[in-house]
Amino acid sequence: MGGRLSLAESGALALDDAAAALDRAGDSAAFLDALARNRRVWKAIKDIAGRERWTVPSVRETTFALGATGKAAVSDDDVHALVAVNRSVSAALARGGLDRIRERAYFLWERNGRPQGQDLDFWLLAEMETKGHRH
Repeated sequence: MGGRLSLAESGALALDDAAAALDRAGDSAAFLDALARNRRVWKAIKDIAGRERWTVPSVRETTFALGATGKAAVSDDDVHALVAVNRSVSAALARGGLDRIRERAYFLWERNGRPQGQDLDFWLLAEMETKGHRH
């Protein structure tokens, strides 16, 4: 298995995981945590996409996601649309290989000793942010 995930691969998994966290949030605290993590993922994606000149996500998708996650009150319709946008952009970044990327990410996370006691979701975001800020 490859030694690293690309920024696009890390972003694809982080977006998919953020969508899943929104979907499974069972109470207000879990929902607010998922929404905050979603915003953090989208901020990183926006920075990386701009610097790397990615065509995905579109400006419209990024603006919507950051707007929806920054609201004081988020409607059910906004949450459903945000989950759909996350999954759509994730699939485009993964180029159809999300399961393969997830398996590789899990292997790398375990090989690295499950860093700082973090679960895979948070490790992905940390990896993406770290690699995304290198020049």
